[in-house]
Amino acid sequence: MTAVLVVCETCGYDEQQPDAVRPGERLAQALEAQLASSPADDTVPRLQRFRCLMACKRHCVVQLRAPAKIGYVIGDFVPDAAAVATLLDYSRQYLQSESGQVPYKEWPDGIKGKFIARIPVIEP
Repeated sequence: MTAVLVVCETCGYDEQQPDAVRPGERLAQALEAQLASSPADDTVPRLQRFRCLMACKRHCVVQLRAPAKIGYVIGDFVPDAAAVATLLDYSRQYLQSESGQVPYKEWPDGIKGKFIARIPVIEP
C-alpha cells in the first residue's frame, strides 16, 4: 500500500513579492529532489502537488493519506532539508502503522506541533 503526500505548492504567497517562488513550491521541489534520489519502494510516499490546501495561516502544508488509514494535514514547515527528512521519516512510520496512527513517542521531533487536522478514514 502506498501513501500519498499531497503538497500545497502555493503556500506562502507574499503580497510584497507576488512573483517570488513560494515556500510551498520550494518544499515541493525539495521533496521531489529527495524522492528522485531515493530508491522507489513501498516505504516512501508518492508525492502529489496540489494548488492550495486552504490552510494559508499554516504555510508549507501537506496532507498525508493512504487507503483505509486516517489522514493528516500537517503544516508550518520551513522548506528545507530538515522538513523533508521529518516528513519522509513520519511518512514511513505512517505506512508501517495499520491504522495510520503513529504513537507520539515515535514521532520525529520536527513533526511535533505541526498537525492541523486528522481526517477520518473514508469508508468505501
